Amino acid sequence: MDQAILIFAFLLANLRATIFIYLYPDPSVLWGPAWIEIALWIFITLAVGYNLSRNDQVGEYLSLWRGNWLLALFILLAFVSALWSIGPAVTWFRSLELLFASLVAAYFGMRLGPERVMEGLFWFGTILFILSIALVISAPPTGTMYWPPFNGAWRGVYWHRNHLASVTALLNIVYLCRMLLAFRDRNPKGFLDGFFYLLSLAILYFARSAAGYILLIILHGFVLVVWVWLGISHRLQRRHYLWILGIAILGSMLILSNLDFVFGLFNRNTTMTGRVPLWSGLLAIAFRRPWLGHGFGALWTLESFREEIKGLARWSAQPLIADNGLLDIFLHLGIIGVLLFLGVLALLTIRSVRYALAQKTLAGFFPLLVLVYAFFANISFSLFAETEVFIWFLLVAALFMATPSSENELTS
Repeated sequence: MDQAILIFAFLLANLRATIFIYLYPDPSVLWGPAWIEIALWIFITLAVGYNLSRNDQVGEYLSLWRGNWLLALFILLAFVSALWSIGPAVTWFRSLELLFASLVAAYFGMRLGPERVMEGLFWFGTILFILSIALVISAPPTGTMYWPPFNGAWRGVYWHRNHLASVTALLNIVYLCRMLLAFRDRNPKGFLDGFFYLLSLAILYFARSAAGYILLIILHGFVLVVWVWLGISHRLQRRHYLWILGIAILGSMLILSNLDFVFGLFNRNTTMTGRVPLWSGLLAIAFRRPWLGHGFGALWTLESFREEIKGLARWSAQPLIADNGLLDIFLHLGIIGVLLFLGVLALLTIRSVRYALAQKTLAGFFPLLVLVYAFFANISFSLFAETEVFIWFLLVAALFMATPSSENELTS
């Protein structure tokens, strides 16, 4: 039952980012897509509540939430922002979506270990890839980008190629981890993960997203470092870690000082395909309400705002998101919201590192992998509960998975 609910939650968390539902459904329509989505989240939350009650885990669940009060405070701020929001109904809808997704994600973070969550991602990816390939083959104008300069780039079931690429990069690394774990245990199921690993590489290639390619390289580098460390960590001493840190700092400085060359490898430049002018205009607007923002999720729903930022960024079409997750939070909830969110990420960082060091397995690094993915994916795209709550869902699940509790120790 847990696996079925988890896969359904993954699908629902991606719903607004697909071509089947408008990115910003109108919450003023009582039985429209917005409130149908909330009704489905309520249904899943009730199923989660039933499981908690049946397994006598309500106390454990509430205790974990008390340990993650920063996250609860961020969600509360999203609700309270309806008081000053430029679109109160939208803020209520988006806040409810955020709340229910967080409640469900916290449950799975508490109940399931990394390998079982990765199994859920395996089946989600299978459904996503089959549907995406079917759309590209049977209805190319729907499954591909049909406007310049990326005509023909795959977007699958998603609204944009960058969204398909970013999610595919994550699923690709999940398939790789599962394959390595299966081969370690001499489990033949690893060959199936290997097949979907190669299939996800092909999908990512046809998405033609430089952001997706860079993300793929970063995630593979992370898993490679973890895999090597697990094999030699017992031989490493403090001086070795200092050497590694020094090399990492030197490498980062080398990359940052040669950004033109690095972006050129992906046929891009340091304007990041027009994102820098977009970010400059958005920052100017964000500082009109610097402390508390414009209300959670409301700003991008306004035609007038999209037209204004289109002119400021000098784009030929209206932007629909900030193409930077942290900047969207700044627009919605101001400096207060950004500080709270950074506090949540800092807490996740500390706990996921401790969890990984305690487990000392590839699966034990899953919460940290989610954090690394979310951090880099959101530099050039908005995946912090903007057009979906999928990545937010994974972040909350990772946070609760890494939060110390007797239940986590039993299921990891």
